[in-house]
Amino acid sequence: MSGLRLTLNGTGRSVGAPPSTTLLDWLRETEHLTGTKEGCAEGDCGACTVVVDGRAVNACLTLLGQVHGRSVTTVEGLLGPGREPHPVQHALAETDGTQCGFCTPGFIMSLYALQRDGGAKTAEDVHEALAGNLCRCTGYRPIVETALTLPSASAETSASPPGGSFAGGGQRYEVPESLAALLELRAKHPDAVLVAGATDLGLGPSRSRAPIPFAIDVTRVPELQVLEDGADRLTLGAALSYTEAMPALAGLHPTIHPYFTRLGSRQIRNAGTIGGNLGTASPIGDTPPLLLALDAELTLASTRGQRRVAIADFFLGYRKTDLAADEVIVAIRLPKLKPGALFRIDKLSKRYDQDISTVAAAFRLSLVDGKVSDARLAFGGMAATPVRAKAAEAALIGKPFDAAAVEAAVITIGAELKPIGDMRATARYRSMVAGNLLRRFLLAETSPGIALEVASL
Repeated sequence: MSGLRLTLNGTGRSVGAPPSTTLLDWLRETEHLTGTKEGCAEGDCGACTVVVDGRAVNACLTLLGQVHGRSVTTVEGLLGPGREPHPVQHALAETDGTQCGFCTPGFIMSLYALQRDGGAKTAEDVHEALAGNLCRCTGYRPIVETALTLPSASAETSASPPGGSFAGGGQRYEVPESLAALLELRAKHPDAVLVAGATDLGLGPSRSRAPIPFAIDVTRVPELQVLEDGADRLTLGAALSYTEAMPALAGLHPTIHPYFTRLGSRQIRNAGTIGGNLGTASPIGDTPPLLLALDAELTLASTRGQRRVAIADFFLGYRKTDLAADEVIVAIRLPKLKPGALFRIDKLSKRYDQDISTVAAAFRLSLVDGKVSDARLAFGGMAATPVRAKAAEAALIGKPFDAAAVEAAVITIGAELKPIGDMRATARYRSMVAGNLLRRFLLAETSPGIALEVASL
């Protein structure tokens, strides 16, 4: 393989490994930088955390092709010119923030990235930044205290990374730099795998040791990186990371920011994309309920041209979408809430943070003269696809938004949606939870200040 290059701990390097090799494997096996650990191999534990272009990511899910032209910093790269510890390392040792030490390099790298992102003002800031780092022996108190003592540091700056074409080990990795080039590649190679954040796709090379024969990386295409915050509509490029999209998304409604902070860890959100979440067509994806509730629209493109598809028409069946073999998702258009609209997005999962939804829900209502004139009740985890509960919507329309109307709507949900049962929950449990989330929406709107969760009591 030739041409794949990156900056590793301040030094430019040529990479000779196959392009779908994980960054973690290359660091440990080729570069012998074993401070970056493998714990879960699926982006859950944070032991593999490194910093790429100033942001913490999971090296176990990151493909080498993704870091072409980027700057990678590992825990070894934090040492000073005299090999003295970095202030983050020194502070963690002084506050007894480590015992066995296995998880410590990952914590150090997350704290290093946090420091360069303005630092932490509150313990909640620290918890959010470290939600993707697990410690089994020290406990979090000394680590949180360490984080709160760290001064902010200047953010790293990096030039826009270039594209390229790489091959090796029977693998091919293409990084187009324009939409036209991307669509041409897609037309010629409809069986190639599209790579954005690889937070789901990366499980193949990482956990299953299954290489990707042909990958097309969409993250260097400017048209897939747009963010337009208009007066009545928000347009997000499909390859924007969650971290890049979150400030604009959070501006749509106060419940959106806390919802998205529970979508994976900061490492996952720094890499994962909304377009990727839609492309996998998972029935438990976190973003589709929001898009369904807002009547979002997708822009799809191929060499044949562009077309727009309502999100409600995009999901055709389990893991099936309206995306043609030669098409890519270019952008997502989200109408903004109109004045007076009622809205809430919510989810239930086995773990509060960083867990796949058992049931996710987004609700939007319009009221005229105290009665519901329009309703969108969207769910994930309740059917083979993300779906609207249309019978429940009909039960609300024309009624006051009160307990009687909500109970009438709740009765229809399980029968209409026929929820799935799996390792996370039974179908009966999901039906009950979906109804309870709708009841919680009513409480949030009619009883301001009431404790809606056990943690709030």
